[in-house]
Amino acid sequence: MYTITIETLASDELGKQVSRSIRKGLNFELVGLFILNKANKFLSPIAISSSPRAKEAIADLEETLMGWQIPLTDTTNITYQAVLTTQHFESSNLSDVWKPVGDAKLLKNFSQACNVHSAVVYPLVNDTGVMGVLVLSFNRTYDDLSEFEHESIQSIVDVITIALDKSLLYDQLRIANQKLRELDQAKSEFMSIASHQLRTPLAGIVGYLSMLNDGDYGKMPDDQKGVITELYQASQRLVRLVNTFLNVTRIEAGRFTMNFAEVNLVDSVLGEVHELKPTADKKNVKLLFDPPKQAIMATVDADKIRDVFLNLIDNAIKYTPEGSVSVFVEQQGDQAHFHTKDTGVGIELSESEHLFEKFVRGSGIARVQPNGSGLGLYIVKKITEAHNGKVWVESEGPGKGSSFHVLLPLKQAAIPA
Repeated sequence: MYTITIETLASDELGKQVSRSIRKGLNFELVGLFILNKANKFLSPIAISSSPRAKEAIADLEETLMGWQIPLTDTTNITYQAVLTTQHFESSNLSDVWKPVGDAKLLKNFSQACNVHSAVVYPLVNDTGVMGVLVLSFNRTYDDLSEFEHESIQSIVDVITIALDKSLLYDQLRIANQKLRELDQAKSEFMSIASHQLRTPLAGIVGYLSMLNDGDYGKMPDDQKGVITELYQASQRLVRLVNTFLNVTRIEAGRFTMNFAEVNLVDSVLGEVHELKPTADKKNVKLLFDPPKQAIMATVDADKIRDVFLNLIDNAIKYTPEGSVSVFVEQQGDQAHFHTKDTGVGIELSESEHLFEKFVRGSGIARVQPNGSGLGLYIVKKITEAHNGKVWVESEGPGKGSSFHVLLPLKQAAIPA
């Protein structure tokens, strides 16, 4: 019994095992466990266990009893009285447990076939009130039970109360988690659909802005060209945001495929530094990168690893109000080490371990850029892990800057699927 109540979480499985164990252990004819529905004021059976001779006497007895919900409307019903007073009640008539819904003839036949003399209802009470009831039926009167049997029953009621309280909480958490999973799935589907719908018009906007910026429609005055440049850069940021949402939905749907090829990581980093230099210049932040003389060749997904470099360099610039952002890439044995070092807002030590989780942003980061998605570092981590690599952050605290590190194997021992 104790093992069952400790190891079993779901209330329906707990009810089945407990009712069967009590009936066999105390040689009772019928044991039932019911849950109270406080809102609708009725008791629902979660388990009924009957003796072998009861099953022989009445076909489908347990299935029939499981179909009877006991409404708390009849004051002569001992189940109602037990719930109302939180005291146990007994009767020599089994119908007093189920009325007015029980089939009196069936219950009488059961009582006669099994020589039932007594039915007892024990309320199961926790700190918030009655959770349910335990129904026992046996072939003696209640007063004929030995002192040991009375003590055993009371101990069982106490243990079941604790176990049922735990199981109902588990059931509530399970339902809540299922609802959260459904909401998360709906959110992912919305993000995927919305992102796909945005990509086509955005591609057109970016294309035309690029052509205007390059003078394909004629030379523009400098002040107009400045506006077009601003629009082009803003649209590029929007494209990256849409791609971020798409990447998240692909990761969660298990459709985040990798296309590995040998790539010079120095060129990849240099390309992202050149792309982001205008952003740094606009903020008067020095963007520093001294590329190694030797190529660093690694087997990576070229586009996705550039997303990692882009995200980390862009973040460093974004969260550095003044000062500098230094970018490094070097070969360390059979690994490549990329990292950024900035003089920006820094990160609380307590926040650093959660920073790569979905929708998580540091408190200092959120103050500088309140509109971030909280998805960039999550994607960085997923891409890095897909390369069998490692990503981490170091910071001495708020206002002291931070360093983001990515360690990648130069060769993939086993290409991830």
